Amino acid sequence: MKLPLLSGQQVLAALERLGFVEIHRRGSHVKMEHPDGREIVFPFHGEIDRYTLKGALQDADVDIKAFLKRV
Repeated sequence: MKLPLLSGQQVLAALERLGFVEIHRRGSHVKMEHPDGREIVFPFHGEIDRYTLKGALQDADVDIKAFLKRV
């Protein structure tokens, strides 16, 4: 599934809607954690590379279809 080009702010908002909470931000990267223990780190840029985002979502076991519904 091809992801749309999204900004860091859009990704942050979508992950918050999925229950993730920002726990750390350093430089241009944001670390978020879900109450069930899953963590995700992604670059907070104006435009995030599709493959970088897809890999981060897969690493955090986030369903891509559920994520896209929250964008």
